[in-house]
Amino acid sequence: MPHGFLSVRIDATNERHHLWYNNGTWWVHYTLNFDFRTRRVRRSLETPSLDEAIRKRDALFERLATEGEWVPDRDPETDMPTAPALSFALA
Repeated sequence: MPHGFLSVRIDATNERHHLWYNNGTWWVHYTLNFDFRTRRVRRSLETPSLDEAIRKRDALFERLATEGEWVPDRDPETDMPTAPALSFALA
C-alpha cells in the first residue's frame, strides 16, 4: 500500500469546505496524492453537529498534512480496496 499525502484547496471564506451533510451525518471528502496518482476519499465524521464536524475535519487535515495516510491498493476488476485502510481516531 502506498503512502498518500493530502492535496486540497481550502477556501478560507467557506467554513464548510470539504464537508457535506448526508442523512443526519457530516462527511468529509479530500484527495490523497501518492505514486504519481491520486485517490479521492470520502469519510464519515460520525456527528450530526456542524461545529464538531469542522473540528474533526481540521484535526484530520492537520494529521494528513504532516503524517499522510496509507492508501489501500485496489482490485483492478472491482475497483474496490484489497485491504482495509488504517483506521484513525476522530477525537
